[in-house]
Amino acid sequence: MGKKTKFKAGCGVAAVFGAGFLCGAIALFIIIVKIIPLSEGWKDEESKEFVINHLANRLNLTEKQVEDVTPIVRRVLDERYAHRKVYIEADIELTRLAFEEMKPLLDDEQQTRAEKMFAEWKKGKKRFLLPLE
Repeated sequence: MGKKTKFKAGCGVAAVFGAGFLCGAIALFIIIVKIIPLSEGWKDEESKEFVINHLANRLNLTEKQVEDVTPIVRRVLDERYAHRKVYIEADIELTRLAFEEMKPLLDDEQQTRAEKMFAEWKKGKKRFLLPLE
């Protein structure tokens, strides 16, 4: 095999792996941004409809069955969100208390970093509590 042929074959292999990597990255992005929030049954109507349609498709529900299960699914998703909210608020408070307890053991720079770290962590947790725009 000549050097040109090996180079072309190597480029072909690299292109295939690159295309696969790109497709995987796009799929992961779509799953994280769109599918997971919908399937988790977060706070909005679109999520509830997604869960209902998913159940209907997976269980082969008739139109009558979909009508019958819809109020149950909506109620459970609302309860699920309420439970999640209580848990997240308690988690934030518990972590805040732990940081407050650690503060006297830290120097000024460490305290500043700890406050920043807690604020960032808390912001990440609070995204589950905010109403959707």
